[in-house]
This record gives sequence, C-alpha cells and structure tokens, in this order.
Amino acid sequence: MKKLIILLLLCGLSISCTDGFEEINTNKNQPTASQPKQLLPNIIFNLANSNVNNSFNFGDIVAQYGGNYEYNELDVYNWGADDRFWGMYKWLNDIYDIKKQAIALNDKNYEAISLVLETYTMSVITDSYGAAPYLEASKGEEGILKPKYDSQEAIYTQLLLNLDNANAIIDTKTKVEGDLLFGGDMLKWKKFANSLHLRLLMRISNKVNVSTKLNEIISKPAQYPLFASNADNATYFYSGSYPNISPMSDGINRLYGYNIVIPTTNLVNTLIANNDPRLDEWIDPIVGTTNQLGLQPGLTLDQIGEPKKYSRRAEDYFYTKTKITAIFMTYSELNFLLAEASQRNLITTGSAQAYYNTAVEASFKQWNVLIPTDYLTTTAPYNATTEVLYTQKWLALYHTGVESWFDWKRTGKPSFIKAGSGAKNNGKVPRRIMYPSVEQSVNAENNNDALQKMGGDDINAKVWWDNF
Repeated sequence: MKKLIILLLLCGLSISCTDGFEEINTNKNQPTASQPKQLLPNIIFNLANSNVNNSFNFGDIVAQYGGNYEYNELDVYNWGADDRFWGMYKWLNDIYDIKKQAIALNDKNYEAISLVLETYTMSVITDSYGAAPYLEASKGEEGILKPKYDSQEAIYTQLLLNLDNANAIIDTKTKVEGDLLFGGDMLKWKKFANSLHLRLLMRISNKVNVSTKLNEIISKPAQYPLFASNADNATYFYSGSYPNISPMSDGINRLYGYNIVIPTTNLVNTLIANNDPRLDEWIDPIVGTTNQLGLQPGLTLDQIGEPKKYSRRAEDYFYTKTKITAIFMTYSELNFLLAEASQRNLITTGSAQAYYNTAVEASFKQWNVLIPTDYLTTTAPYNATTEVLYTQKWLALYHTGVESWFDWKRTGKPSFIKAGSGAKNNGKVPRRIMYPSVEQSVNAENNNDALQKMGGDDINAKVWWDNF
C-alpha cells in the first residue's frame, strides 16, 4: 500500500513538474543562434593556425625553403591521398554561419568579412586540389550530403564576385567586434578584399584577360583602396599567452618538430649571394660555428646525413612565442603583383621598377631588417630580362602559407625550384595534391566525375589556371 501511495505521489509530482516545463526553462532573451561577433574570433584563430601549419609543414617544403631530414616523403614527391587542405572546409562551415547571421541581421560589414574569408579559404582549397565542392558545400542541413564538384573556372568566377560584393557593401565608418585580424577596422578589410582580388586576378591571368579589371581597381583608389603600407598587412599576431600561441611555437610544439625542417641551399645560398641580412633573421648557423650550409632539396634520407652539419631555422622564432605570425597577404606581395602586371603590360599605372623597389623595401621592413643602401641599385636591381623579380618575390613570400608554390605553378619561377636527385615523381615538381581518401569513398560519384574531367587523380595534373 505504501508503495502504491509513493508511486501515485511521484506520478503526480512528475505531471506537475512537466506542466509548462519548456516555457519556464526557456530564456526568451537568449539568441537562438551565435552572433557574428562570437563566431569571428574562433574562425580567424583557426584559419591562422591552418596558415602556419600549412606554411611550416608543407609550403616550406614544396616551395623549397626547407627540407625534412626525416620522414621526407613530401620532399621526394612520394605523395598519396591528402586531406591537409580539405580540412579547411570545417572553417568554411563556420564562415557560412557568420554570413547567414549577418544577412539575417542586415549587417553588411560582417557579411563582407564572411565573403573575404570565404574567398581566401576556398581559393586555398581549389588551388591545391583543382575542382572541388563549392556551391553545394556545407549544405548538410539542407540535405546535401554528397556535394557536386565545381570546376575551378566556375569557382574563381564566384570568388571574384565575392570580393567585388564585399568591397561594395563595406561601411568603413563603423567597426565590428570580435575581429582579431584588423581590430574591427573595416577600411583594412576593404583593402584586404581588393588586394586579394588582385592576387586572384593575377592567378588566372594566363587563362583570362584580366587587364580591364586590374586597371579599374588600380585607377580608382577611392572606390578600391589597396594595402598602402605594412600596417595594412593581413597578418595574425599571436599574443604569446596560451592558447593564443602558434602551433609551431614552444608550449605547443617541440624544438624537434620545429627543427626537423632544414633551410635549403636555395634559401641559404640566395641570401648569402646577395649579402642579404634577412639571412641572420631567418636562419641560425651550424651549431657551434658561424658557418651557413643549406640542405639540397629532394635528397634521399641516406644522402642527407647528420642534421647537425646544416644550418637551422632561427630558433628565436620557436622560443619567442610572439614571433611566428600567420601571414595571409602583405603590402610587399601586392607590389610584386603590380610589378609583374606592369612588366607584362597588363596595367598602365606606375612602373614595374617602382613597384618592385617598393615591394623589396616592404619585405625588409616587414621582418624588421634594415635594407642595405645598395641593395636595389647594385645587389638586386630590377631587370625585366632576368628572374630577379620572381626571386625577390619568393624571398618575400617566406612563410606566407603556400603562396610560393601556387605562384611557382603559375609562373614556373624562380627556376631553381626543381625536383631533387631523390625525387620519385619522374623528375617533376607536383602541380596539385590528391583528394582525401575519405572523399573518394563517401562522395565517390562526384569525385570520379571531377577526376574524369581533370584527367585522373594525378599530382602532375595542372589545375585550370596553371599554364606554364
């Protein structure tokens, strides 16, 4: 009998507690979705970490700034399925969330930021793989679990429209919250959008006549402001306090993980030949000496020998937790692009030499290194008949994600980037990376369709704009 009474009491209590439970426990003042200012810091931080990882662990190798003395399958081009850039789709998902919220709130500045970050992220993905899901990507909530692949030409068409749209809707009179890249300064976002626009236009300049658009942007600075100094650089600075530390720095990485990559002969010898003081900033000499010796790219492990006989990446960048930065795009790169555009007669404003000089000077200032007084007149003066523009640009792009590899794929310069004696790819530097194995299984039909159009999942297959 007692058990029956207790059971009835519990049932009654349960009924009374659940009556209106949902209404009572719902905070009507709480937003139903995260706000853009809450999402943006995490996105920028994760993109910064991706940038640093891709730069130090991949870009340095394929652009031949450095070489691994162990586990050097990357160096000798023994490549297989690879998801290192495909993983950026997860940040693209978050960027789309910002865009949805911004549109719902009619906040044009956050919408513009989402368009710029979307364009940057998707450009890295497509420039690495070629065709990729874009228009149907990140639409799982809409039931699209196996997105179709878009051609790179179609992707670029949309990316350029994104940047035009972002530039048009930005309100530079107001600031945004949660911006770890530019501190909420929308003029700097506008400059980044237009500078990135020039990068992508030059990327496709061997396939499409981009002269009209280039000249429009350059000739209308009020409408299309560009980076005007290093103060405008799209660079993420880590605070140095955990967890806001780069993935390559002490506290997250190990010194072994940092020093497993040795500076190459390409980097060391180019700097030595020019008596370039960036050598001391970027590279430490052989332990116990003042001598510098780089590793020849693409050697087999048995050819490399002991790592202690080579120079090292400057260890100050490892131990000083604020020295490594995530470099998305710089004033120096912008001016190298303009110098090339002028040299190729794609633009009518400015001279190639003036842009080149500005670009080189900006690189030295970016790294807080004093440029020698005769560097631009005697050591490395502008010359349209040599590779000096591309060699200096290669130096200036050090640790700028994987931009140097993309630029080499487009131009074939500097020509000292070539397969080493231990290469396993028929003496060829790869032009793309292979799709992730999981993509080949879970999205097989669309993946196979893309591969048929591209000529197979071949690391030597050229992406659409790759035309040298």
